[in-house]
Amino acid sequence: MNASPWSLFPYPTIADGHFSDGSILAVHPDCIQCPQRYCLTDRDAQIGELKICRYGLSYARVDDERIVLGVVSADTDNMSPRARKRNRKEPARRVRPMEVKGAIGRARDLGPGVVDDFVTMKSILIDEAKNDPEFQKSIAAQFRGEYEDSLNQSHDFLQLMNLVRGNAENLLHERYPGLVAEDAADQWREVGSIYFATLLMRMKMDSLLYLHEINRVHGGERRFDVHPFVLKYVRIYDWQAKQKNLRIVVAGKCHARIKYNSDAVGSVVQGLLDNMVKYAPPGSTATIVFDEAVDDVRLTFESLGPRIEIDERIQIFMPKYRARAARQAEAEGQGIGLAAVKQVSDALSLGIEVEQSDLEDGNYPARYVTKFTINLRVAN
Repeated sequence: MNASPWSLFPYPTIADGHFSDGSILAVHPDCIQCPQRYCLTDRDAQIGELKICRYGLSYARVDDERIVLGVVSADTDNMSPRARKRNRKEPARRVRPMEVKGAIGRARDLGPGVVDDFVTMKSILIDEAKNDPEFQKSIAAQFRGEYEDSLNQSHDFLQLMNLVRGNAENLLHERYPGLVAEDAADQWREVGSIYFATLLMRMKMDSLLYLHEINRVHGGERRFDVHPFVLKYVRIYDWQAKQKNLRIVVAGKCHARIKYNSDAVGSVVQGLLDNMVKYAPPGSTATIVFDEAVDDVRLTFESLGPRIEIDERIQIFMPKYRARAARQAEAEGQGIGLAAVKQVSDALSLGIEVEQSDLEDGNYPARYVTKFTINLRVAN
């Protein structure tokens, strides 16, 4: 267990994947080993309300980040058979609902800094972020300084990655001299997997450079066909999608040409594809939709994804932030990819937007239809 001020709180809690023993009760072993942890995704739970999980233990929400868990309700009304068994066999863990509610209330009275009070502290910050572009820039600037050190340390890694990629390309060319590397990689899966993995990593690293030097998005503009340009990135990510049985579909026709720094636009396409493939559940379908108009091309990346709360629609584009449901759905992630997408989109006036259905998908629990959209100007 991590040392935490919450060890002074009487009951065990969990926040951001980390358990804290309480001062009178330790974390229940069954909670540590629980494969589901539905208590973390119960968005209907009211603050301080003691509820019973499917395994007979009780939990209560402290705030939008922290949950009391692994206690046994002493209120025997309307209990499940498992809860009654827990109540009978684990008397040391019995707590009264009003005691838990009172303890949570006292913790919350200490204010922001002790609890993540989204109603007060975070709503103010979010409103500030929405209405103050300078506030957003200051966050990005602070992150760029931190990221520069990591970027400098990555030089040796990039050299090694390029060496591995070059060797893979040579092997593919020797076996399939008449095919381009991507086609050959599809034919020779063992070496192809190495080639695509290094290609994806290089693309990610290149796109993140814009967080450090956003001025690089300007200059080097050229005219190019948008449809085959996007398909190039789709093809590369299709390899990764197939590994998790995810189907990527391209819909809509587009014959327009656009004029941008192609690498900069590519970093946005790559970032949105990466986000889509990471969070779409196995067996589902993700769709990229082209909607061509006279002056622009609207490009939409639509897939099933974890819940993005209303207060997070701005935050997910901020460096190092990951939506709460996304953290539970996918352990890996640094909160950098969408931040890079946002920075480039703003610099090129692509108007990045995100919207999500309020209805949970019928086949994939805790997944919602999610759309990220950008607008590309048609070249004159």
